[in-house]
Amino acid sequence: MDKRIINGLADTPPELRGCVLTIGNFDGVHLGHQRILEAAGKLARNKRMLVAAMTFEPPPDLVLRPDDPPQRLTPLAQKTELLLAGGADRVVVAHADMDLLTMEPAAFIDRVIVANFSPCFVVEGPNFFFGRRREGTIDMLVEAGCSSGFEVRVEEPLELDLPGGAERVCSTLIRRLIGAGEIEQAAACLGRSHTLWAAVVRGKGRGRVLDFPTANLARGEQIVPADGIYAGWAQIGDERFAAAISIGSKPTFGVSDETVVEAYLLDAGQRNFYNKSMALQIAHRLRDQRRFDSADALRDQIVKDVQRVREFCTKDV
Repeated sequence: MDKRIINGLADTPPELRGCVLTIGNFDGVHLGHQRILEAAGKLARNKRMLVAAMTFEPPPDLVLRPDDPPQRLTPLAQKTELLLAGGADRVVVAHADMDLLTMEPAAFIDRVIVANFSPCFVVEGPNFFFGRRREGTIDMLVEAGCSSGFEVRVEEPLELDLPGGAERVCSTLIRRLIGAGEIEQAAACLGRSHTLWAAVVRGKGRGRVLDFPTANLARGEQIVPADGIYAGWAQIGDERFAAAISIGSKPTFGVSDETVVEAYLLDAGQRNFYNKSMALQIAHRLRDQRRFDSADALRDQIVKDVQRVREFCTKDV
């Protein structure tokens, strides 16, 4: 376990007192989050302080809206890695329960921020809300800092020019783009391609029959792109393969409500990857899913798809 990751507020080390603190769900650790981490890092370097990123597990919406939680962009393990890579010196994972999430804003400041970190600086965006029903605002935090000994620095949101116009980068926008299959627009907001992390599980073996054996991914809590055929890369241990990725219900083989994520790994041969962990990076949408009249017609299309994947991945190296 990485010692830079602290599980639970009770284990917050004394070295973080007087830190530069930023708090958030940080789902996706997108470019907007990275801007906040960069600002915190500049403050910390100038003052010789540590940067602490406090996040929540499970995600607050899963606790507050268990019947309708948003799907994750990143699992916890990958989120903490991205926060550290983005400039956090320590990541504190607070257990999100009703007691924590329904605190009065003033109590959250006193019992969470001051008691555990006593920060010199808190860095947030202008749309930072906290406490019961998100009643705490950035203005309230600024006011509290004056009496509690910390200064609040506000980083303006990041806007990007996307094909549909200027958009403020946020996790909700990225989920919408991924859900619509706009995978390259999502990557522009994330600063990298959307990646699924999961174990390889057994499928029905249809890819092997078609001479294109695939690795099927277990479905987890992460958001999956819209049905379609994509190009990307698969990382398994130290090995990286170009991948032709199919997401959908396999319409050529009948009607199904099950969405399957599977990848044909170029130049992997007939190797068995069952039960191994895969990071599947989805980089470029090739086409929609569609039903073919026969398995032979599907095989012919797969040949074309794989060639396009090879060309894309060779060009993008």
